Amino acid sequence: MDEIWGRLGLVVLALMVAGTVTLVLRSRAKGGPRNLTATGLNQGVYLFTSDECPDCKQVKGLLDDDLGPDGYKELNWEQEPAIFGELGVDGVPATMIVEADGSGVLWPGLPDEALTDH
Repeated sequence: MDEIWGRLGLVVLALMVAGTVTLVLRSRAKGGPRNLTATGLNQGVYLFTSDECPDCKQVKGLLDDDLGPDGYKELNWEQEPAIFGELGVDGVPATMIVEADGSGVLWPGLPDEALTDH
């Protein structure tokens, strides 16, 4: 009988850990903009994408409409993974606005506020 309670306790613990991890990942994905230093990037708008990202094409279309196809630079995970690591980009699509002084703001997706002042 003690063995059953022990196993049940492990299952409950595993479910609690899985639930906590899920909540943390969801909160990060829905998080707001992050300020960071964009070392090595010129001033402008950058779109971070991946070949497997279903929402990236939609965001790219919105940027095309707002800025034109030459108004931003796309950085693809499969082609340039190092820059994702350097900047801490952990989800796609993401839009980054880099200022002349190298400061940047990284937005998950493409919130309207990201392009209001640019």
